[in-house]
Amino acid sequence: MNRTIVELGRAMLNGQHLSEFLWEHAILHVVYIRNRSYTKPLQTLTPFQGWRKRKPDVSHLREFGAPVWILLQGQKETRKMLPKSKRQLYVGFDDGAKAMKYYNAETRKVLVSQNFKHLIPPK
Repeated sequence: MNRTIVELGRAMLNGQHLSEFLWEHAILHVVYIRNRSYTKPLQTLTPFQGWRKRKPDVSHLREFGAPVWILLQGQKETRKMLPKSKRQLYVGFDDGAKAMKYYNAETRKVLVSQNFKHLIPPK
């Protein structure tokens, strides 16, 4: 299982041409998805269902590295014609907080925000 998780994380990073230092977030995203997917040993249940006794909601899932718009907050100077949001890259969900983790390429940091909008709606 560990090898499978690592290979899936590597594929996510390579598929989006993201830096290797995001490996931890890719692995966490893989595990998050695997826990909400059916497995052969459980057959009709997901690991999430086994623990929580209910079906997982997967409507919020997005592709790792997908573009998202983050609302800019706390601007010192408000100007009418400046953008109110900025495009960043999705790298996972903050479990339990209804927030999303995103990668800011300018600062090379992973941050968390509740004020976001996905560019492409889920299928």
